Amino acid sequence: MASMPNILKRILLLICIDNSLSLAPIVIVPGIGGSQIEAKLNRDQSTYYWCYKQYPNWFTLWLSIEELFPIVEKCLAENIKTNYNDTTKTMENAKGVYTRVPDFGNTTAIEWLDPYIHFAGVYFFPFIDALTRTAGYVRGKSLRAAPYDFRYDPHNAGDYFENLHLLIEKTYYDNGNQSIMLISHSMGAPYSLYFLKRQTQEWKDKFIRAWITISGVFGGSVKAVLAYISGDSFGIPYFLDSPIKLREFQRSFSSLSFILPNSNFWNDNEVIVKTNDRSYTVKDYDTLFEDINYPIAQKILKLVPEVWSNEPPGVKIYCFYGNLVETPEVLYYKSGFAKDNYPNIYYGDGDGTVNLKSLEGCKLWQGKQKQQIIHRLFPMGEHNGILQNPHLIRSVIEALEQ
Repeated sequence: MASMPNILKRILLLICIDNSLSLAPIVIVPGIGGSQIEAKLNRDQSTYYWCYKQYPNWFTLWLSIEELFPIVEKCLAENIKTNYNDTTKTMENAKGVYTRVPDFGNTTAIEWLDPYIHFAGVYFFPFIDALTRTAGYVRGKSLRAAPYDFRYDPHNAGDYFENLHLLIEKTYYDNGNQSIMLISHSMGAPYSLYFLKRQTQEWKDKFIRAWITISGVFGGSVKAVLAYISGDSFGIPYFLDSPIKLREFQRSFSSLSFILPNSNFWNDNEVIVKTNDRSYTVKDYDTLFEDINYPIAQKILKLVPEVWSNEPPGVKIYCFYGNLVETPEVLYYKSGFAKDNYPNIYYGDGDGTVNLKSLEGCKLWQGKQKQQIIHRLFPMGEHNGILQNPHLIRSVIEALEQ
């Protein structure tokens, strides 16, 4: 006869198993800068003699802390930047650079930005670790991720959305025909919106239990403008590299154009950037790109879809985001756009990265779909830091239990 302690252990184990089976399986769509990228090289030439031109094996391109060291960072910029193809009107890798996003379907490529040096690049690990420890989720089975090449906007995402469609269906069938909780962070929210709009309602009703957005950049962000002009850290500690050095390749990403402040959220009179000579609003992007001496961005901007859609996604939504964190609202370049100028920044409300009006964009779908839309604010919830917030994690688990 089994001892009482062993019986209790079995009961507790069954409770944990039953709890994990009652929770919806998860597929996560991360944000900009939030997926690892690997590369191999077959280049004919390099601007810098110390950079590899040939490297036949896959290596970590983003994020490798070693690639951010002085001098070597020039090689990173050369390999990770994208180019506008004037013939095909598409974005593409630099010639001779081949890239892939590793471990599609698992969470490996989104938990840590650098797969080897964790201190500099924690991303989804605390969130995923909490779900596995407290809710019984299993990486690669009931808890999956759909990392993507975040350099590209949805129109230039290749076969990503087809693969996401298949991953959601596979996760559904692998977990006893349970519908999926789609979880999106940051730029993952408009990426997921783009995806959901292209699925039939019948498919969504079957495979999507609900959609959780965390720190969703629904209407763009002034910080994307800052990245164009002066660079942005993308969460990389400043002691490793300065934003101005990252700007060299960041501004080549069509995803940056995708999340520029959108005219559905910023009106034509709201100043985003100003100098002593003039002011710029959402209607002045072409002029701004000329004035910062990066006119190719005019062509890139014409490629990308609207970040926002007034058409609701047709699924139940949990809209989670932080506020009361100083967030760039107006960028003041007193002496113009000299190469290393950094602006005086006027701050408003938001999560430190995305402005509040953009974060709460899902409110604009109220009354436009039959499915429920639930909002929750997390005061002082920082854009990435919110993923470690125990109140956020508890709210996600509560949503999963419904």
